[in-house]
Amino acid sequence: MSKPIVNKITPFDAVMDKIFSFSWNGNQSYANRLIIYNADTMDIVYDKKINTFPHTHVLPAGKLSNGKKWIAQFQTFDMDDNASELSDKLYFQTLKTPLFYFYGLENGQTLQSAFYDAQIYYLQENYEDIQSFRFYLYDGTKTLLSESETMYDSTKIRYQYKGLDNHTIYYFRCHGITVNGMEIDTGYIQIYTDYRRPGKYSIIYAENDPLHGYIKYHTNIVVIQYNGNKTFNFENGMIDLHNEGIYYDTGFVIDSDFTLKLRGMYLNQTATILELRNTQYSLTINSYLYEDGTTRFKLTVPNGLGNYILYSDAIAFNSTDMVCIWLRKINDIYQLEVIVDPDYTNTNNIWYGQQMPARPDVYDVWIDAPNLFTYVVNKNDMQTYYSEQEPPNADINDIWN
Repeated sequence: MSKPIVNKITPFDAVMDKIFSFSWNGNQSYANRLIIYNADTMDIVYDKKINTFPHTHVLPAGKLSNGKKWIAQFQTFDMDDNASELSDKLYFQTLKTPLFYFYGLENGQTLQSAFYDAQIYYLQENYEDIQSFRFYLYDGTKTLLSESETMYDSTKIRYQYKGLDNHTIYYFRCHGITVNGMEIDTGYIQIYTDYRRPGKYSIIYAENDPLHGYIKYHTNIVVIQYNGNKTFNFENGMIDLHNEGIYYDTGFVIDSDFTLKLRGMYLNQTATILELRNTQYSLTINSYLYEDGTTRFKLTVPNGLGNYILYSDAIAFNSTDMVCIWLRKINDIYQLEVIVDPDYTNTNNIWYGQQMPARPDVYDVWIDAPNLFTYVVNKNDMQTYYSEQEPPNADINDIWN
């Protein structure tokens, strides 16, 4: 008879049952025998024959001890109890399961922010290092929403979850592999988001981090990174996309009804303004400039049989006019409206004082300065200093970082 081949044995914790398996090309196997040796002394520590058709053998918990190396051999038996040759020896080791969990995060915890800086605590008593790891985000039904790239720096097992919707159940999870091939997993950690959505970006949240001795400040703004490495300059809350578009492939998920607002200048042209797509659905907004100087916007949504198409009214506007495109989807019915904002101004204001200004622009900034009446400072009348030392001749309206 030919001899079986022991399949790869990844490191495992000896306090748990372990399934050993083998490959076999001979007559139907009716039984198999597993022999395990101490790799240092070659003493047999386990030798048992079991009657089974599958090419597997369960080693009960506690038969081995952790932190050691072992050797495994298989032997098979046919229906007449004829034994095969012993397989070649295969070395393996047993290691205690490492501590691997989200530091400072408990199952069922409520998060008061649209993002979370996750950090993993890892400890293995035999100092086995991590080879790679990856973070995952799931919805309330444990359907995968996003995942990180594979990471390899075991000194920084951390990741920032972004774009978390308010009043929503999520699951965080991290899975890793040690240098010896042992799989480690935090399991599914349920979290619930409950944070305040400010009407303006004037509310700042403070979060104490006693472990590292500092306070983190954040606002309810979800930062979505685009797929690229070009640096764009923000002017009055906008960026110049004349020669290059921006492509987002992570962190931007619309999974139900929505209202979307696009604002931009120089839209009196023939071009593609917006494309949204995932593995199942997509939509496109295009602009068309006619000979009479008017511009019309077109929405195209593939529906499997053809395209759902919707046109806006043809309107005339100047290149520097701020054009607002409103797109709404409710129960698979779309609305498309285009207007020119007559009140747009390209000046951003900064307000100082105890009371939030009554009518700030969406791009304005209000700084809560005690003992000051609220007043506005034009951005052109203010200077920003970047230095470790306070500027000697700073005006009251200037900002020092």
